[in-house]
This record gives sequence, C-alpha cells and structure tokens, in this order.
Amino acid sequence: MEDTGRPMGDAGSSENVLVDEDDTPEFIDMNDAVEVKVDDDDVPMEEDDDDEQVEGNYENGTMEHEGAVAGAQAQDAPVIDMSRFQLDSHTDSVYAVAAFVENGQVAILSGGGDDKAFQYKISTDSTTVPPTPVVQNLPYQHTDTVSSVAFNLAHVGEDLKKTPRLAAVGSYDGSIIVYDPDTGTQRLKLEGPSDVEWISFHPKGGSVLLAGSGDGTLWMFHIPLNRCLQVFVGHEQAVTAGAFSPDGKWALSASADGTLRIWAPKTGLNKHVFRLGEAGLTCMATKGGSDGMLVMVGSEDGQAHVCHIGNKKVVASLRHFDPPAGTGGAMGSGVDEDEEEMEYPMSVEAVGFSPSQSNWCATGGVDGKLKIWDLARDGQCRQVCSPPTTTEDGTADSITRLQWHPSLPLVFTSSVSGAVRLWDARNGNLVHTLTGGSEQVNDMDIQFFPTGAAVILTASDDKKVRVFELDVNTVMQSVFTPAATAIMP
Repeated sequence: MEDTGRPMGDAGSSENVLVDEDDTPEFIDMNDAVEVKVDDDDVPMEEDDDDEQVEGNYENGTMEHEGAVAGAQAQDAPVIDMSRFQLDSHTDSVYAVAAFVENGQVAILSGGGDDKAFQYKISTDSTTVPPTPVVQNLPYQHTDTVSSVAFNLAHVGEDLKKTPRLAAVGSYDGSIIVYDPDTGTQRLKLEGPSDVEWISFHPKGGSVLLAGSGDGTLWMFHIPLNRCLQVFVGHEQAVTAGAFSPDGKWALSASADGTLRIWAPKTGLNKHVFRLGEAGLTCMATKGGSDGMLVMVGSEDGQAHVCHIGNKKVVASLRHFDPPAGTGGAMGSGVDEDEEEMEYPMSVEAVGFSPSQSNWCATGGVDGKLKIWDLARDGQCRQVCSPPTTTEDGTADSITRLQWHPSLPLVFTSSVSGAVRLWDARNGNLVHTLTGGSEQVNDMDIQFFPTGAAVILTASDDKKVRVFELDVNTVMQSVFTPAATAIMP
C-alpha cells in the first residue's frame, strides 16, 4: 500500500476533523485538566508546545489442577497439553488473540502470519460435552501478517447506532477491517497507515479506533461515520504501543524512539512528550494509581517508566534488568573490547498495574523474571518471581505477556516456552503452571468469571490458539484440590 504520510483526504487539518457533537466521543477541554499531587521529588519532563467446525482438545472432562507445577516439564519428556481446546485454523504463527464473554458464549478473534483472521464461538453452557467451537474464516484477503485484533464489546452503550458492536482486525498491509462480531460480516475497511502495529478502541462507546503504525504515525478513526478523525505526527520511529486514557480524553502512544506522548484528540496537538532515553519502548499499560492516571511503558534497555499523564511527571523509573558488573551497563559492551560482544536479556516486554492494589505494578522481561513493584515506596521491588527452569536451549524462559487478576494479587504470565504461569504477587510464589505447546506464546488474553474461573487464550508460534480453563479460587484454596465444576462443559 502506498504510504500517504498524511490522513485520508483532508482529515489531518483541524478545521475538517470535527463531527456532530452527538456522534463524537466527549473529549476534555484543555482548561479542564485536573492535576493530581505526586511526590515533589519527581521532576517533570520537558514539555512540547502546546460455518466450519474444529474439534476441541478435551481428555478428562474438566481441567485437572495438579497443584503448583514446578516449572516446565523435564526437557526429555513430552510437554503435557493442558488446554481445553486447540484451535488450529491458522497455517502459520498466530500473533494476536482477543476474547469476550457474554450470554453464555466465548467469542475469540485471532490473527496470524498466514495473513488471515478467524473468529471462534464457544458455548459455556452447552449440553454437548465438550462443546464444539465454531470457526469463521473472516472474509477479507489480507496481503501481509494480521498483527492485531480487538473487540469493542466491553464499551458499547444502549444506542447501537452510535456505539455499534464491532470486531476489528489490523494488518501489516496497512488495512483495518471492521466486522460485525455477531455475524462475521465485513462492515468497512479503514486505510491510511503504512502498516498497523496495534489497535485500541475508545473506552466511551467503542465507536472510535486508535491505531499505531510502523511509520511513526498514530491514526484515529470514527467507525460509524467511516471517517479518519485525526493523524498524530511526531514520533521519529515506529509506534509500538498505545491506547486512549481511561477517561477517553487523551490519546497515548509509545515509540521505538524512546518517547511516550500525550495527544489531544480534537486538535491533534502533541500536549506533552516524556523523553525516556534512547532505547525503544516496547509495551504500555494504563489505569494505574488511585486516580487511574498512571501510564507505564517498558523499554529495551531493561527499564520501565511510570508517568502521570495529569501532572506530566515521571513518577518512577524501575530497573528490571541490571547488567552484570563490568559490562558498563550497556547492551553488548564487554569488559574487553577485543572479546566477542555479549548480548544480555534486557528488554522489558510486558507491564501492568494491579487493579486490586493501586500502588502495585509488574514488569516481565526477556530475562524470564516477573518483578512486582510498590510505587508507594518509591518504586521498591517487592518480589522477584523466577521460573524454576530455563528453556531447552538453556536460555531464559522470556516473558511475552502479563495480566493481573481483577480482584486478587495474582499475575498471569506467558512465555517463549509455551507455558502460562500464575504468580502470587504478595510472596513471589509460583501458584500454578499451565502447559501447552513448546513454542513461543505471542499474545494472551484472559476473561474472568464471577465464579472465580478464568478462561485463558494464547496465540503461539505452533499455529494454534489454545483455550485454557482455570478455577482460580480452587487453586488458591488448595493447590492439591481438584478443580470445581468446569464453566465450559
């Protein structure tokens, strides 16, 4: 696709991007910004100017909880696949997965290196044991990897004309295809970015979509109007992560250029730049702190930075990885310049804030470690959670994704070995391990039920989407107690 370097038509000019007030999500007035107090020792950063079916994998009727599995299986033993279902529609690595649960059904989106996207539906109250997943090959023919998928179903309102139910698929071919999640039919095609690195829906109604591109631009689309509202220009390298602020009043973006930026959606102006070093930023988490205004980004240099988007201060810089002594603290720098350069597993690949403990956050790195931090104690590291073994080739079992439990001090992590682990953030203990394939998990999404059950979705290099089920309450009560009744028959 031709890289236009500008919004579609004249959408980039501020006088042409406004739409009717009834059809546009409510954004903040610049004069209404409220500052929140942060430690005075934190120095603010410099501001810028203002109907096919697949069979499920189900051997024992319910997931067996064998206690806290002490890491990966022995290297000479086959890996036990503990997933409830293996969805194997893809013919290449699966890079993206998203899920949503409603009305007794789990809806799943996936995208992969085969340039395809699929939607699955699995009943959670079926009389069939096990229920049979139904898969739809979403019709648009992409010409490059499907890199990102998302539902807006958690954000829709009662007026489905203004806030329609949507499923979106982004690809490295530069296209974003929007589908009806109930039927799988294509609604429209959005174009503009040279490629699509990630997509994220607006939290107020889900009718506006934000997309980051490898060309350094950030795009905002109003889906009911099929219009590009804004293109945000300022990053010098790929926009690797982003989202709207929890209140929907700002657009946030992290880049390989080492900056985190705050944008005004109505005007397209860059309201602030956090310059966080020369290393690229890899990931982002929002909704941190008691006011929900903290944003955290992970970096390739082994650090994570926590920033307050209200008062524009860096609250903490967390050193996840410390290079060995004598290396000068730099990737690839050795004691002797004549020696072969050594590369250390530095990059922070996953970050997240605890919903139940407002001052806690977590970082997951290429070094295989999960670290729990306390922002109320100047970013003190509370716990270091390390898997008991390395991968078959002797390298660290790098973490690829992490997700906190919504109400308990627990963290789920996925890894390059294919394992999903559950950690207790209070003491750093490994509570449970779910094993599947032996290849890297590229993406993970988890849906939680009021009963305490969790459905974990993983997208892996072995061309499969796996669906795991775990009764978290049962595991926490006694890791040796069999699981309670499965939520999916």
